[in-house]
Order: sequence, then structure tokens, then C-alpha cells
Amino acid sequence: MIPLLLLVGCGADGSPYADPCAAEFVDDTLDPGVRSAQTQLQDDAGDWALHVQLRWPATGTGPWPVAVVLHGGWNQQGTPVDAGTSRLDPAEGVAEIHLDLPGNGLSGGVNDRRGAGSRAAVARALRWAAGLDTDLGGCTAARRAVGADPDALYLVGASNGGNLAVATLADPALDRPEVAGLVVWETPAGPQFANVELGTDPTVYTPGSCTLGDAGIHCPYPAEQLRWTDDTPVEICFDLDADDTCGRDDVAVHSTEDPLTGLRMLSPGLTADLLDAGADLGGYGDPAAADAWWAERDAARGAAALAARNPELAVLLVASEEDHIQRLADHPHVYGLGEAFQAAGVAWVRLNPGSAWLGGGPDNAPGIPLALSGSEARLLSEEDESPLPRTLAAAVRELADRAWGEGWSR
Repeated sequence: MIPLLLLVGCGADGSPYADPCAAEFVDDTLDPGVRSAQTQLQDDAGDWALHVQLRWPATGTGPWPVAVVLHGGWNQQGTPVDAGTSRLDPAEGVAEIHLDLPGNGLSGGVNDRRGAGSRAAVARALRWAAGLDTDLGGCTAARRAVGADPDALYLVGASNGGNLAVATLADPALDRPEVAGLVVWETPAGPQFANVELGTDPTVYTPGSCTLGDAGIHCPYPAEQLRWTDDTPVEICFDLDADDTCGRDDVAVHSTEDPLTGLRMLSPGLTADLLDAGADLGGYGDPAAADAWWAERDAARGAAALAARNPELAVLLVASEEDHIQRLADHPHVYGLGEAFQAAGVAWVRLNPGSAWLGGGPDNAPGIPLALSGSEARLLSEEDESPLPRTLAAAVRELADRAWGEGWSR
């Protein structure tokens, strides 16, 4: 990778000078036609540094919308971007920012499994993207990527990153700039999905059975088939073969650990059912603890607060016919989250980018009802969705074009 100097501005004698923020530009080795810079932001308390990576088109002058991208899974590490990272393709006419959340990768701080500290880190990255803060080199994102528009700011949540994105935009305690739009890709909106509690193959899920309420999306399951072991930690399953043990032919019930308390978190309802059945759940959070923990990590539950705090927000859900993890036949995590957004009064909601931006695929009308009970809105085929970086870039460009006028960023 060869550093590139970009000459901008003039000295006192009228001669151009090299912007020190541009001296760290490099050609990106992952995607052709892309440049990249890695830098660090100071956390709000000044105790540690947040590592970020900025990527933008190598050619053209912009303006380009800027997307802060939150990766999936539970790992806090998001940089440097590699082939396995959910990312945008900046060559499509966008700039993107990735970050290592606190407590992992190259960032300091404490890993709170995408809790309040993680939300504060995302807000910090948004402020840098908007030009409100500088990095440790004294540079804003727009000075590093000339052409990136700090006023055209978007948040992209890939998979479990969508839960963090919604929680960040719903959090009233954060100092962050206004975000024009949100893109969520195949987000597991609720603990049953995030934990894959209902299994994939085999599964205990009944298509069409999920409902949306104040506690988010709930899908019923055969509680009478729950079994557990005396191991430490306890092993939990749905005993499909009725042999009173948890084996390979059963549906294993997974949980997520809270690194701050060491407790493992199941969905609140499943926790209560297991305790009622007499299970010893030492090492697991009780129903109240699980409810509180998931409440700030569940996009469906956060939809109302999201809409209230962002009354003009546009939301674009991206999903294909074959989810990257979930295998529930009627995609309740997608349609249920869409229903939650619409029921909460989010200003503009659409499932999948339009063909004018994506170059193919179904054209679901903006505002078409998305519901667990059924919807006319269609998912992308795998061919239409591939490659994902192009699709996510198309989603951001559509939101930007609708906000600022079609083609403004091209």
C-alpha cells in the first residue's frame, strides 16, 4: 500500500500545500477503486481510544453520503475491514466508516456486549463523520476523505449490528448528530432470533405463529419439550426425540453471555418457563435481568423510541430469500421488524432497495405494509442480493437520492 498525498488549500504565498490529513490515505487492498484510512478517536472521558477505518471512492469528487457501518455477531471487532466483513462498496459512490467497539480489536475500553458503552462509541463515530469531532490526528472524516458529505449521514446495521443501530438512535442520553437514514440487513430483532433459540434444522418454529407486542416479537414454542442437564453450565434443549436427554437430534437452546456480570442470557419468557419447570439455572440471568438486558439490544422493542427521537428518519430493510443465519420459513425477524417500524410511526419504511438503484430485483413500494401475518413485499433473490457490498451501497444511495435529489451523489 502506497501513501498518497492530496494537495488542498494554499499557503500564504499562494502555493498549494499537502494536507496532513491526506498523508495517511492508502489504496485499499480489498476492493478496487477504493481508498482507506485508519485512525483513532478519543472516547468521551478521554481515557482510551476508539479505532476506526474510513473507506471512500478513489476517483471522483463527491459529494458522497457517509455511512457508519455496524457489523454483526457479538464480536466487538470491526476493523480492519476484510473479505468476511459486512461492508459497503465505496466505488458505488458512498463513504463508509467501520469501528472496533470498546474492549476488543484495536479499541480500548470495556466490552459490554453492545450495551451503553458501545452505543456511546457509535455516537462518537457519528460525530466524527458529521465533522463535529476530530480524530487524534486533528482531522475530521471529511478532511480525510475529501468529497464525503458530513451532512448526509447514515447508519447501517448488518445482522446483529441492526439491533445496536436502533438502540443507538433510540437512546436519549447520547450526544450525536442527526442521522438521515437507517439501513438494517437481516437483523435478528429479538432474543429468540439473536440466540437462535428456536433452532434452524431441526426447528421448533411454527410458520405464521409469531406476534408483535410491547415486549417485541414473540414466537411460541413447545415448552413441554424443554429438557436440561445437570452439567455446569447447564445444557438446555427441546427434546424432539422424547428420550429425556439433549442429543444431536434435538434443538439446542443457546444463550448469550453478559461479560460485565458473567451471567448468560436466554429470552425472558424461556427463562421463566424453565424456572417454572424446575430447572436449576445457576449462571443465568433471571427473567427480570434477561428482560432488562435484552430491552436495550432488541430492535423491535426499540422501534417506538427510535420513531419518537427521529421523526423524519427513513428506514430501508434489506433481506433475501435465504437468510445468512435464520432459517425460519416466513422470515418473522424481517417482516416483524418492518411491522414494528411501521406500527411505531417511522416516517418512511421500505423493504429492499428499488431496482433503479439496485439494477434489478423486486420493486416493493415504499410504505407497503410489512407484517408477521403476511405481506406483498418480496425479498431479494440471492442473485439480486449478491454481492452484498453493492446492495448495501445501493440502499444508502437510494436514501440519499430520495433526501437530496436523485443522482446527487453520482
